[in-house]
Order: sequence, then structure tokens, then C-alpha cells
Amino acid sequence: MTRHYKKGGRYISPAGWVLTAGGFSLILGIYLCILERLCQPDVSVPGSLTGMLSAISLAVAAVLLVAWLALYVTGGDRKRIERLVRKRLFDPRYGNPLGFRDGELLPPVRSRRVSSTAFELSISALSCTVEDLMNLAPVISSAITGRYRQYAATSSKADDAFNCVTYRIEDVLADKSLTVGSVEGLKSPDRTLIPIDTETFIDLKTSGSILAAGKTRSGKTTGIVSILLSVLQHGRDRYGSNVIIIDPKLAELSTLPQTLTISPDGDARLVMEKMEEFEESRKSRQEVLNQLSKKTGNAVKWWDAGMNPSFLFIDEYVALKCLLRKPAKGDGGCNLPSFESLLKRIITMGASAGCFVIISIAEASVEEGGLPSMLKSAMTTKILFKPTVEEARLIWNSEGLKALNVGRAYGAGDCWFSSTDGVHDMPGCVHFPRMEFEVYAELERLMDEYYAPKE
Repeated sequence: MTRHYKKGGRYISPAGWVLTAGGFSLILGIYLCILERLCQPDVSVPGSLTGMLSAISLAVAAVLLVAWLALYVTGGDRKRIERLVRKRLFDPRYGNPLGFRDGELLPPVRSRRVSSTAFELSISALSCTVEDLMNLAPVISSAITGRYRQYAATSSKADDAFNCVTYRIEDVLADKSLTVGSVEGLKSPDRTLIPIDTETFIDLKTSGSILAAGKTRSGKTTGIVSILLSVLQHGRDRYGSNVIIIDPKLAELSTLPQTLTISPDGDARLVMEKMEEFEESRKSRQEVLNQLSKKTGNAVKWWDAGMNPSFLFIDEYVALKCLLRKPAKGDGGCNLPSFESLLKRIITMGASAGCFVIISIAEASVEEGGLPSMLKSAMTTKILFKPTVEEARLIWNSEGLKALNVGRAYGAGDCWFSSTDGVHDMPGCVHFPRMEFEVYAELERLMDEYYAPKE
């Protein structure tokens, strides 16, 4: 296989070269065999030079064809995908999408399987730039044809040194959604992992607070409830873990006895008290971890200390802001600036103590009409339900959106998801669990059990 670009040439994979050589040797061997028979009709006469060459050629052909078969079979799907992508990028007949000049070195292309329905494809930057490689998502998706036509490039990321770009290649038609007939199906064996679908988890060891955006009927609240149901089943720890729900809209969640809300006149006293309780719990948990770290001489993480995660869920953050009062004399700190200051402290400092915030917003707007940019940046798990490109641009940068399937029709529960876990750093498409049970009844039951006095 040539490693340099040739105008007017053709890209042939290593297996292709072996097959070509094997086929040539086979044809040559057959030709020489026929020629031998014509020249030596008496088969009893020992073989001539032509016969020996025929036998050698046929033997070489057999070896090469066996080698080709071994390459084809042992390489499997990942090698076949590599060949399809190389052919699309390196063969001049397909338009030269990377703009190679004659004689330029071709970049290595490597793939590996990461799940039953996904691969990672890495392309090194040699005769091209990382910026060029980041724009290849449509090209790669169109290259993967035949038996892999349902696969597409769904996300991309450059390495820290900008030496290569890695694309995630997924079966976009595969149903990876999690369907559970009881609430127990949402409980993860590890309290630091929250299941999203059959292959995707929110890893609380590496991620922070959660931003969930999506318009009405996008499945946003139901998706967040599935997170809470998973957390609640691990119970309350002895370090004061909490699961607090704030619903300013007086919607479905407000029917739960444990849900907090604000009175129509803007009285947020109860909400502020619970948030301050959450913040005090964060401080005490962090102090426990600091003391353990001093004893051991190493940093002790909250999950190593036997802590369960704490969650503060604010449903419709913008609606809550609209109901909060402006600062006034004698309000006791129950006002919008105090609320935002307290929330910032919890979001920016809470993850190290296992304390997380889930903020739900109807639209992915920022600043005056929505979520401050600082909070948006501090929330490292981002979810956009029933996504649109316009909203996504307010959550992720343009680099993160290049490989997303923007033309697909999305339904309730479908979302774009990213988290700082080393796997989902760039947004990809997932579907939150389908829950075939009485969701709010189970949420109320688990909340009651969570806060029930210990005997």
C-alpha cells in the first residue's frame, strides 16, 4: 500500500494488494500449466521449467489467497470501516476532500470497537491540519456504506496536543434505550453511576452539576425524574445527603408532599432555608473528607468515604427567578441576589463533596432571560431534550456540534448529551429511560423512604 498521495492513482488497501497479487499468481500459474500441457503432451515425462514455475506460481497464489482471507476475516468490522474511510479520503476518484498534493504523506487511520454499536476512528494530522480533520463528519458518514450504511459519525474531538482527531462512529438506527417495568430497573449497582440508556451513564466521579434544557413536552422533567429515582434507591447516608425538589410552576412535581415552591407573592423563605441546609450539608461533608485526607495523607473522595450523592433539583430555573423578590429592607436575605449567590457556591464547590445541582430550563437562553454564563460553564453535564441547532449553540461550542446528526427528527426523551467523563466530552444523541410504571407514585414513595426516621 502506498503511503503517499498520487494524482490519477487509486487507493488499494493492504488486503486488496494481497488479493490482487494472489489473483495474478493464480492466473499466471493456470496459464503456465496450460502452456506446459501444450508443450509436454506426454504427462509421463518429468516436469520442465515451465511446469515448475506453474507449480510455484499456484503455491504462491494459494498462500496469498489464504493470507487475504485471514486479513479479511480477522480484521472484522473495524478493519472494514478503516478501509472504507481510507478509500474515501485517499482515492482521487472521490474528490480528495483533504486537499492532498501529489506526493504528500497520507495520515494513518485507525479504528477500534468501543461497544456493540459504536467504533472510534482516529485520523492523525500529518499533511493536513486538525481543523481540516474536524470537518470530515459528513464525508466519513457517506464513506461508510454497504452493510455499514446505518453507521454515521456522531461526534468528534481533537486530542490535547492537536495531533489527531477521533470520531465516534455509531449505528444511528440501533435502539439503545433503556425500558424498565419497575423502578428497580433504574438502580445502578454503583451509586456513582446513573443509567441513561443501555450503554450510557452519568459518572458522578468525573462530572459535576447537570444542566437540562428543553421545551414543553420534550421529556425533560421525566428524564430528570429518572435520575432522581436512581439516586433515591441508594438511600440516605450518615453524612446528611439530601434530595431536594423545587418546583415554582405548581406542575406535576408540586403534587408531591416533599416538593418546595414559592408563594405567588414571592415568599421564598422555605426554599432559601432548604438551600441553606443543602449548603451547610455540603460544608460538613467537605470537612469530613478533609479530616479523612489528613489522617490518610491522601485525598479521600466522597465515594471512598461511603457517601451517597446529594441532589438539589430546580425545575424551571427561569420561572423561579421571575417569582423571587428584589432586595428589600427586612427581607432577611430571601431575595434574588441571595438565591443566585447561594446557588453559585453550591454548583462551583459541591461536586467534591458529592453535592450536585440539576437545573431545568425551558429554553437554552443565557444571561437576562435565562442561565448566567458562569453557571452554564460550571455545570459539566449538559442535556438538551428534543434538540435544535439554535438552542444547542447556546450550550456547546461550534466544534462540539460539527458531527451531530442535525437533520434527524427527535421525539420526547431524545436528547443531545455531554459530560466530562472522558467518553461523552463531545455531545452525542441518547434517549432517556422509558419507564413503564407509576412514575410519580414511585417518586413519592422513595422520597418518603429516603427521609423516613431510622429505627
